[in-house]
Amino acid sequence: MSIQKPEDLLSIVISSELPPSPNSRQLFINQDQQDEEASDCPLLTPSPPPTQTDEALQSPPIFNALEGAPLEIIPTPTLENINTEDGLNFMNIVNSSSKPLNDEPSSRDPMVESTSSGSSSDTNEPVCAQLLTQLNTAYQHLAPDAQALFYNQENGGKPPLVGIQLVVPKPPKDYRFMKWNWPLIRKTCYWSLMSILTGCAALVIGIIATMPKKCDPPVEWWQGSTFYEIFPASFQDSTKGADGIGDLRGIITRLDYLRDLGIRAVRLNSIFPAPHYPEYYSNISNMTDVNRELGTLDDFSVLVREIHERNMSIVLDLPLHPFVKRSISDAKTNETERAPLRERRDLADGATIHDALPSASSASVEVIRDVLSLPLQEMNRQTLPPGPSARQQEHPVSEAVRIWQQRGVDGFYLKGLEHYVDEDTFVSDLRYWRSLLRPGSIFICHVSALDAATSAARNSILSRIDLIDVTLRLSNGTRNIKAQIESVTKGVLFDKPAYPWIHWSVGGVDTNRVASTVTVKNASMAASLLSMMLPGTPNIFYGDEIGIEDCECRDHKDLAHVHNLVPMYWEKEADGSGSSFSPSGVTAWLPEAGKPMKTSLKNTIAEMTRLRMEATPVYVKAVLRDSQIAANCDVRYVEDEMIVIERWYPRRNSYVFVANFGNETRIKDLSSLYYGGHVVVGPKYRINRNVYFKELAVPPGEAFVIKLDK
Repeated sequence: MSIQKPEDLLSIVISSELPPSPNSRQLFINQDQQDEEASDCPLLTPSPPPTQTDEALQSPPIFNALEGAPLEIIPTPTLENINTEDGLNFMNIVNSSSKPLNDEPSSRDPMVESTSSGSSSDTNEPVCAQLLTQLNTAYQHLAPDAQALFYNQENGGKPPLVGIQLVVPKPPKDYRFMKWNWPLIRKTCYWSLMSILTGCAALVIGIIATMPKKCDPPVEWWQGSTFYEIFPASFQDSTKGADGIGDLRGIITRLDYLRDLGIRAVRLNSIFPAPHYPEYYSNISNMTDVNRELGTLDDFSVLVREIHERNMSIVLDLPLHPFVKRSISDAKTNETERAPLRERRDLADGATIHDALPSASSASVEVIRDVLSLPLQEMNRQTLPPGPSARQQEHPVSEAVRIWQQRGVDGFYLKGLEHYVDEDTFVSDLRYWRSLLRPGSIFICHVSALDAATSAARNSILSRIDLIDVTLRLSNGTRNIKAQIESVTKGVLFDKPAYPWIHWSVGGVDTNRVASTVTVKNASMAASLLSMMLPGTPNIFYGDEIGIEDCECRDHKDLAHVHNLVPMYWEKEADGSGSSFSPSGVTAWLPEAGKPMKTSLKNTIAEMTRLRMEATPVYVKAVLRDSQIAANCDVRYVEDEMIVIERWYPRRNSYVFVANFGNETRIKDLSSLYYGGHVVVGPKYRINRNVYFKELAVPPGEAFVIKLDK
């Protein structure tokens, strides 16, 4: 029956007592559990309404609307009433553990009532297996059927409730991963992951720590370094000798001074025995011994050790001319004198053979000797590689290179090599001398040897010489200086990267002092800074770093060729301590140099050597531009005895050298070239100060280096 009810009232059937049956209690317990699980269930689609009969409409409803009456309490349907045909068909909510685990999934219609089972769950399975093996789990939800509600309302009936069922198929019972040792697996995975992360972090830190701070091109020890040339007899006289002539022990006492200057290699002019040393130092008698005025071989060994301990190298000048020609001529003379003796010995040997074989004629003996000797000669010519001849092994230069290398020398200046480039054996001799050098040792020669050589000799010099010495002449003005620099930087030495580097010199044992050459006396240090600004390896002649001049010796006019070899001037400390060239009371072999002219460039040589080691644009020789090597040096201005030189490098700040070799202060507007920068090398009052090229003032004899702004 159906009772009319207002649309805003709803009757609720409340059970007065619970069925005492255990099955019914289990039913509600399962129902509560299923409801909790159903709350997490995804959207469920209601089933189509089943065909209902009139008896179904007459069954007592669970929800009864009230018509102006109080809430009616209707007895709670029991389990038997719920499952009868005259009510709504509900499906028993069956737990996954209520059926055996080996049952197959049901093939019945999910809307058909499922069979309930009272079997208990398998308590031997783990909880994870129970969660994963939900078998025929039915989720129910009560929802009105829209179609049934439409038809029943016409007849005054109430909407039926339809059960909704979701069936989860049962997976296989035996899961292999359930037998795995999961605690051990978790620990292994955790610590493996931590180890990998730690290793990656250590690798990244190691790469960052070992990464070079600057990606500068690599160079050898002699490339871009600063050399210091010493005439040993005029550098420092030791107290032990005290004869007015400098010696090897005196050089040892001044090595710390060279180290503070930033010197990388010490070059000794001539240390070999000579009859009238040091006045006629070039007239040597051999190239394998030390002049007794300078010390002994033991003193030389100590000098080499002390130089190497200060991370410096030692280079010797080998005066090839005229000593080598004279030595070879003497050897030829001795060979000529020994020739008659050898001929007489050969004749005697021939007579002995003739006497031993009286029955054989001389012609037959010669034929047999030729037949036996020719195959052996041909075999030697074909199998044995060509080696050095006896002449090359006994050559004075070969002997000197071998012996001095054993004593620790790191390089040789082949002085006078230009006098031998026309000889037929020049290429083979130079190749053999080069083969005698150990790794890291070098050869130096003057640019005149390259200019005098032709064809094969020229190629041999370019491939086997490491440094080409170029002497800058400063007496003809800055325009001439520019021409000399560009003749080198645009010449053959910059055609290929493997060609020799330039060994720039502004003074030397064969030239006058810079301070005596330029018109401004205090421009000597500016000239040294100029050579250190050029691409290559600069060379400083002793005393030029402080500006000493040639000796004005009226009593020694016959020694004009050594007036530039004036003994070194050593400045004493403020308290009067410190030593001079010779001990007190000892007269030097030449008058000692006087006190140099005061200059604002004091201590700038050490600053410049430091800059050469740090600034890539200054110490490199050249750069590759459009697949061609080019000198990274431009002479930008040479007017009014002023010179402006720029050194540049890709993606780096450029450096500009400015010097005034005139007698007047120059104020120039060079804003068309550059805007500004700050001084990194120069007078103290300019260091680290900003400089603008709009109004650039340079006093006479002054020079400084500017690091340009980007």
